[in-house]
Amino acid sequence: MNGTLSKEEFEKEYTFWIQSAAKDIAFSMNQLDPGLRNDILFKNEKYMREPESVYGDTGLETARKFVPGNILLLSTDAFVFSQSIFVRMSGVFDYAIALNRRYYLGSWYSIITLNSMYLKEASEVMLRYTLEHELLQKEIYEKNILSGARKFTPEEKKKISDDALNKAIKKSGITHDEIAKEKQLMLEISSISPLIPKPFAETALYWYVEKNLDELEHLGEPSKSEKEDTIGKKLNSDFKEWIDFSTNIYKMFLTDIKREINYGDYSYS
Repeated sequence: MNGTLSKEEFEKEYTFWIQSAAKDIAFSMNQLDPGLRNDILFKNEKYMREPESVYGDTGLETARKFVPGNILLLSTDAFVFSQSIFVRMSGVFDYAIALNRRYYLGSWYSIITLNSMYLKEASEVMLRYTLEHELLQKEIYEKNILSGARKFTPEEKKKISDDALNKAIKKSGITHDEIAKEKQLMLEISSISPLIPKPFAETALYWYVEKNLDELEHLGEPSKSEKEDTIGKKLNSDFKEWIDFSTNIYKMFLTDIKREINYGDYSYS
């Protein structure tokens, strides 16, 4: 989380931000067709009841060609949003069609998730571009963990993302026109997908891996040293301290959205 704030300060600041974000998102959802809006809310509610249901393993055939075999690939109907590291304004979000994480549960599990609609609509070169970007960032953050897990500032995160994007453009061979189409596709998908805050997306992913650990055990990588194993245990312990907060934040987010939605068009029928 934010390295410059205490846990209590961060929770207070993030809670205020998520309440503001819920109002903005609800306003956009009110512009949607009522049927589509209901479908989105039903998925959001299912995620609250069964967080691990955020993720699945369908539609990943093409994507598997572009990642190493030791990475767990998952798909999701959801779209992850967070406070923007590019524009520091409360009403501006960063949206992510992909999320990559490395969790320690006795062994290290590397995971990349992709939005299911993006998997269907993106061209092969767009998909390779996205995955190259995620793999390059993954490498940087893993090196950081091994050297002491220093907290990056928003400016540093932006530079890491920008540098990785430039390298991904070269490695994937994507053109400027295709990049523009890819950005437009992301905007379109984000407007018609269930949105979930990044902390809850990370918690749901952790629970998915934990619940399916027996089936995923072959993907686990042992620590290369005692130091790395100690770091993994510490990261896992630290992450678990945020699980209740991230779950409560999502519940608050969903409650606030439903309060703002036009209930004349929202029903369970």
